[in-house]
Amino acid sequence: MDIRQLKHFVALVETGTEHAAAEDQHISQPGLSSSIKRLENELGTPLFLREGRGMSPNARGHDFYPHAKRILGNLRLAKAELADTQSRLVIGVGDIRASNFIAVMTKEMQEHFPHIQIEFYESHYQTLFISLEKGDIDAAIVGIPVDSCPPTLFAKTLTRTQFAVFGCADHPLTKLERSIEIEDLLAYPWMQNTNGPDRTPLLPQIKGGRPIPREKAKFICIDSLHMGKELLVNSHCLCHCPELAMAVEVSRGRVIKLNLPIRTYNVTIAAIRHKDIQSASIDYLFSVVDRYFENAVEHLD
Repeated sequence: MDIRQLKHFVALVETGTEHAAAEDQHISQPGLSSSIKRLENELGTPLFLREGRGMSPNARGHDFYPHAKRILGNLRLAKAELADTQSRLVIGVGDIRASNFIAVMTKEMQEHFPHIQIEFYESHYQTLFISLEKGDIDAAIVGIPVDSCPPTLFAKTLTRTQFAVFGCADHPLTKLERSIEIEDLLAYPWMQNTNGPDRTPLLPQIKGGRPIPREKAKFICIDSLHMGKELLVNSHCLCHCPELAMAVEVSRGRVIKLNLPIRTYNVTIAAIRHKDIQSASIDYLFSVVDRYFENAVEHLD
């Protein structure tokens, strides 16, 4: 068994056809078929079912796939720690983050590992958990609910952030000389991140008051919280989101947190990795993000 066979196997699982897998691996289709057959012979079991022109992994193939992905991932991370070897580190990030977070993290990682190509993949915790378990990403920094991390993954808590309501710096609600009421909040559209986790609270819960009727609220849909920042800064839209996500914009006076007596809703920001994969580059990444959150105030500007 060699590394090429594992790459061919993973490509065939993920593309579903020998033709597509051969193109992905820059090999002839007969060459790929021969490589898969040798792998099956060495393992002593077939790994695929043929379905018309496509191929899908059988039960043994499904069992073998995560092992193959982890072997390839470990090899890539091992190469990343060799000073003269080009490799890449794939980092998943959630959208609950300050606007300068990726820039700060990238600068420190490139100074320490100048030969590593850093790739970022944005999604929420539900998708990133799956990507980590499959080996599609090497680590993730993302907001997670308490006790939600699967047993195969290790999560290091970095900070906790609380939801608040935000508007642009000159929002009309900031000029009211009385307490903001539910009817005032319903007069403006609310931002809705369509790619956020299912349990994201779109509207705040006012303490001691009746719930804001969702059916009466107007929403503007965006597919990223960072796309929503542009909307928030340049319109009278309102947003119920974690304070961390708006920290830079608040510090620069572009966004303001509304003074509302709302129910507390906290989110844990964690750095996550697979328990079975050891890597000096991931260790260093964890130390970088840990320092970032220890000194978060210094990074806001």
